[in-house]
Amino acid sequence: MKEIGRDQATAHESLRRGAWAEAVGAYASILAVGDDPIAEEGIAQAYWWLDDGLQCLRHREAAYRSHRDRGDDVGAARAATSLAWDALLFGQGPAVARGWIARAGDLLEGKPLVVEHGWYAVRAAELALSVDEDPVSALAWSERACATARQVADADLAFTGQAYAGLSMVMAGDVESGIRLLDGAVAAATAGDVADPMWMGKICCWLIVACRQSQDIGRAAEWSARVQEISRERNLAPLTSVCRIQYAAVQMERGVWGDADLQLRSTLASLTASRRESRVEAVAQLGELRRRQGRLAEAESLLRQAEFFGPAIVSRARLRLDQGDAPTAWTALSDHLAGLPATNLLARAAVLPAAVEAALALGRTEDAQLLAAELDATADLVGTEPLRAFAAAASASIVSGTAALSRWRDAVHRFNACGLRYEEARARRALAEELAAFGDQAGAREQQHDAASILADLGVRSGADSSILTTRQAAVLRLIAAGKTNAEIARELTLSEHTVHRHVANILTELGLTSRAAAAAYATNAHLI
Repeated sequence: MKEIGRDQATAHESLRRGAWAEAVGAYASILAVGDDPIAEEGIAQAYWWLDDGLQCLRHREAAYRSHRDRGDDVGAARAATSLAWDALLFGQGPAVARGWIARAGDLLEGKPLVVEHGWYAVRAAELALSVDEDPVSALAWSERACATARQVADADLAFTGQAYAGLSMVMAGDVESGIRLLDGAVAAATAGDVADPMWMGKICCWLIVACRQSQDIGRAAEWSARVQEISRERNLAPLTSVCRIQYAAVQMERGVWGDADLQLRSTLASLTASRRESRVEAVAQLGELRRRQGRLAEAESLLRQAEFFGPAIVSRARLRLDQGDAPTAWTALSDHLAGLPATNLLARAAVLPAAVEAALALGRTEDAQLLAAELDATADLVGTEPLRAFAAAASASIVSGTAALSRWRDAVHRFNACGLRYEEARARRALAEELAAFGDQAGAREQQHDAASILADLGVRSGADSSILTTRQAAVLRLIAAGKTNAEIARELTLSEHTVHRHVANILTELGLTSRAAAAAYATNAHLI
């Protein structure tokens, strides 16, 4: 028994040092002697860091069975709690994850308060936000974890619960309070107050996710770089991959597409055999990058691989809009929004700009107005400049005349100030259209020139900028194809006949067509009707 105790200490020390392969060998030696649930938990964690999902899950399940055989309900609950998240992480799906978290709760029910109650609450919070998209429930579970941490005096649990409470608050729209909680937890984690490297890494990643979701791109970039440095120093390969994906997403938004491309491709190469969900996120990000670059066939192939991942749903819908297939885009986006709770403000805000475009392209003006109003309300509540920019663009797209001109100028200014260059280019093109409608051809040419320069600098393929028509032009084209006169189009879209006439002229020019009949045929072939 003393020998086994020494072997356990040696294995635990290897795990603490981040010597993952060494830890696997040490724990395997213990298990070769006989059944040991603690060794099963240890080797599962080592395999977790080595990104071997099959072995990790196998040993976690063995730990659960071994604890049950010994009548240790708390130990079995601890194993079930770990399985709840890892089942999701390594691709077994939400149903399996929910089954394990329910089992953990059953085993802990009625037991005296122990730290396992707190970790169960943390995992329940993660599933509430990641699977159910419910920040209110996630916050309640996080606060429960924090309360347990105070009672059992566990620092790792305290800072983890605090961090996830912060992320939940950010997703619910209370960005300032949420970021404050995350800042404190990350400061503690990076200063060594969180002993477990897995939780240290997750706390840092949650802050990066919160910054990205609230469109605080500069802050997200700074923390992505810092956490990558920590993960390389401590041999935390899975954390390195997650941070590289987040960093690539930030670089894509900032217009540093070459770096984003390199980060995503190299990360995917390192995750070739991985079953982690992070691989799906990398695929989705690369698919969105290819869409923006105008490499549509590649984008389609990548996004199809991540078809059930939220951001990929939005990207694929935008791809359909780029291709003129507004009905399919609208169906995908409206269904996706229907599945997002009204309390998850930032998850919905990520979908709303594309949904406004799709609604307008189909002539669903009332839907577009409601969606734009929701985005505007979220931007006012959250208060970040990028969200205000997206709200300004959505608002501009649903009005006409001087109001549209003013709001598109505001959107251009805000996107420029935030460094969101791709969105700035799109807003400049829409502004150019409004200027042309007012007869300001010189101003329109200037905006078109600036937009083209930005897109060329970003690396959009010449002649392959997939958003050939603005949202308003697509709506006009759909009505042309439906046989509407300029007067009828003006009434339906609440525009002047002069503005509609200008839109029609711009559409024919953009598409290289010479008649309304040719435009109607184009719309039919592009599935706009």
